[in-house]
Amino acid sequence: MRIERSLVLEGVPREVPVDTPITVCVRDRANRPVEGAIVDLGTRWVRTNARGRCEITVRSPGFWKIVAEKAPTDRVVYEPATALVRAVPRTNHRRARVERSRKPLRV
Repeated sequence: MRIERSLVLEGVPREVPVDTPITVCVRDRANRPVEGAIVDLGTRWVRTNARGRCEITVRSPGFWKIVAEKAPTDRVVYEPATALVRAVPRTNHRRARVERSRKPLRV
């Protein structure tokens, strides 16, 4: 008899600057870490460690779908988990604050 376990992605922010690593944790619904799960970002993938954690980095701006999945074993079938993250361009400068004058402009 096979048991179905749904995977859960934790630690995925809604928005992240480009080239900033994201630490993701893959667990099952019983809150147990899942070792050896593949976390796929479309252009790259990594495996989770014994604590169910891995680090992945988005290299270009846009919306990215993160998928966590694990191959079935003799006893367990894993349902994949997905999350959506928005990668925004990294800015190195602060936006200049525009000061408004209280005096009317004369032309």
